[in-house]
Amino acid sequence: MSAIRISLTLISAIALLAQPARRPFKLDDLARLQEVKDPQCSPEGQAVAYEVSTIDVKEDKSNSHIWMVGFDGSNERQITSSEDSESSPRWSPNGKYLSFTSSRPGKAKGNQVWLLDRNGGEAVQLTAVKGRLQSHEWSPDSTRLALVVADPDPDADPPGNEGGGTPAKPKTPKPIVIDRYKYKQDEQGYLLSGRHSYVYLFDIAAKKLDRLTAGQWDESSPSWSPDGSRIAFMSNHAADPDRDPSSQLFVVEAKAGATEKQLAQRTSRGGRARVEWSPDG
Repeated sequence: MSAIRISLTLISAIALLAQPARRPFKLDDLARLQEVKDPQCSPEGQAVAYEVSTIDVKEDKSNSHIWMVGFDGSNERQITSSEDSESSPRWSPNGKYLSFTSSRPGKAKGNQVWLLDRNGGEAVQLTAVKGRLQSHEWSPDSTRLALVVADPDPDADPPGNEGGGTPAKPKTPKPIVIDRYKYKQDEQGYLLSGRHSYVYLFDIAAKKLDRLTAGQWDESSPSWSPDGSRIAFMSNHAADPDRDPSSQLFVVEAKAGATEKQLAQRTSRGGRARVEWSPDG
């Protein structure tokens, strides 16, 4: 046996002896597991923002918060601390803000986009959309956001009486009408016909929200062209999208009410992941 092999064997034995004693995995250990995802590099390349999710066993739900760390691994810290989950960190291209989505209490209810000024201060609520906000992406000039918003449930009960007084009387749950081939989705619940998710344009200065297209199909994964003039997104225009779940790639001018152009055919078997533009657009 060569000296190199002997050295490697000794190193492996020492490493095994140094390992802590193993024990069976228990259910209580779930709360100790952390999932790190959605890393986003700051425009100047000095920091990375990311989402850390944990499981709250007692409440039977997952909680997530935004963390930040220097590109050299220094100064790792949690930068949001609401009781509600925060997710999807996104840097503004001009480097002034870090945005994220959260359902924390604010001027508007539900999941909204919040802004953290990199100069300091508390996060402020930016959007006040109705419906279920799914994602957001900054325009290259940092003046607009592309939002994916799902239609609100028309049969949902109105918000409760937060202002005091006699609380509203609980209503009898309405029957669930299943009228689609795909009728349920994780984290969304029952899916109803006529409800879709669309791409919207949000003007940050004017606080104005407009539909990007006029179609009646689910849209997802918007991606701005490098010059900010166009948006690519994924959508499924099949006659019955539930039975033919592949998405197609579309591109459209970044203005309200524009008509999209299909780039990829149904045979491409596309998914819903975010597309990436070439640097020259």
